[in-house]
Amino acid sequence: MTDALVDVWVRDTSLPGGTSAADAGEPTPTTLGLDEHERERWRGFHDRGAAGSYLALHHLARSEIARLLGRAPQSLRFDRTCADCGGQHGRPRLLDDPGLHLSLSRTGPLVALAVSRSGPVGIDVEQIDRTGFAGFARVALHPGEREGRGTRVADATAWVRKEAVLKALGPGLRVDPTTFRTPPAGVCAAVVPGMPAVTVVDIDTPVGCAGAIALVDDSHQVRVRRH
Repeated sequence: MTDALVDVWVRDTSLPGGTSAADAGEPTPTTLGLDEHERERWRGFHDRGAAGSYLALHHLARSEIARLLGRAPQSLRFDRTCADCGGQHGRPRLLDDPGLHLSLSRTGPLVALAVSRSGPVGIDVEQIDRTGFAGFARVALHPGEREGRGTRVADATAWVRKEAVLKALGPGLRVDPTTFRTPPAGVCAAVVPGMPAVTVVDIDTPVGCAGAIALVDDSHQVRVRRH
């Protein structure tokens, strides 16, 4: 049986060479080939750091997907239609190659990309300290998970696994993460009631962060290839 394959890129944009955007001098959405919707989203950021990580992430996605397809980054066409309002801020879909599934995530200076032809994929990265607020369990954990909670690392791991699952399945946080338990890693399971089975795999991230991918595929072992 052939493994299901997910290609993953994780970059710390605060480090020299953290993304290829660092080689572009003073990069802008125009010089990096971003489309009108990406440029509009970028202009909406008031925080310079968030704007920079958004730019780096979308440049990373365009560059690496274009390399895989043998295309120019600026030629790639994405659709991000939101299922709720029709706006261009939903899950990205590559119009030029619908069989290539992708997912993006960022937290602070950390950016991450997952790409797969094996099925819909979700990726999430998070800074562990960001899950340390007092109401985390109430907004992120199933009631059955709240008693005897572990460390902050465990909380962050639960969060990235859940969000990766919801990205892969499509609804994102329109589904309340407290309505289902944190999925175990490496086990194909129907995590969200009434939705397809997914397999979750934890991914290596810099110290102080957690990360996971999820793949909608119930017939293969999932293999992660890091870049």
